[in-house]
Formats: sequence, C-alpha cells, structure tokens
Amino acid sequence: MFFPRTPVLLLHIGDDKVVLKGVKKAELIKECKGLIAGLESIQLTTLVVCPDSFATKLPSGKYIKYLDSSKLEEVIGAADFVIDFHKMPVDIRKNGCVPIAQKNGDSTVDYNPIQEVGDGFYFDQPLQWKMFDAVVRARETYKFPYDWENLIRSL
Repeated sequence: MFFPRTPVLLLHIGDDKVVLKGVKKAELIKECKGLIAGLESIQLTTLVVCPDSFATKLPSGKYIKYLDSSKLEEVIGAADFVIDFHKMPVDIRKNGCVPIAQKNGDSTVDYNPIQEVGDGFYFDQPLQWKMFDAVVRARETYKFPYDWENLIRSL
C-alpha cells in the first residue's frame, strides 16, 4: 500500500425499504444528510450508493459522488471503508473493506490502536454525529500505515 493515498469511503444507503430495525427512511435520510455535509467539510472522498429518489434529497459537493444502487458490487472494491445499512460487518470485511457500522453484539470489536485489536469502527445508533465520529476514527487510523495494516490483517 502506498501512502499518502486519499482514503475512499463508500456510503451504501440502500433502497426504498426500511433499512434498520426501528429506523424509518425519512429519519435515515435526515441523519445521512448531516453526515454527508460533514464528510464534505473534511474533504473525504465519498461514494454514495443510493436510488435517485434519495440522492435528490442529499447534499452534493466536490468530494461526494452519487451512484445508482446497481453499481454497488463494482465500487465496493475501490473503497477503503464502508458504511452499509444492509450488510453485516462480516460481509463488508469479506470484500477487503473496513466496516463502519452499527454495533452488533460480540461479533463487532471496535478498533483500538493502542492494543492493536478490533475489526472495524462502530457506532451504537445511526445518528449523524455518531457515524461521523466512527468515520473520523477510521480516517485517522488510515493515516498510520502500521495501524492500518494491522487492522486489514484482522479482516
């Protein structure tokens, strides 16, 4: 892996169905709207996979690229980390990406760079600031090749 390289985040919002237990489409769009604005402000290259009906409700920017849901399998290989509201973290890891996802009991271990353990970056609720915090932690870890390689090896 060559550094410094710009990390790429894949944000898979999904389709018109309810995506998480207890989270309605309107709530998710509201939270993602704030998250995407924050990602643009930190200049993180972000690929957003969602239907056009969602993309029209979300902010645009220089670092944000919207793609149709049919492109997911094509672009997942380009991402370094992924926020996905449909796939389990284990499925994200199978694609060689670091998951940024909602905590899922004992199967998700938040990365701790001091102890060099963990397999992703997790948030307890899909709220814009909690997701943003997980993204920032992932981005900061990415800046340290040794830590990033340890994390990738744990996948």
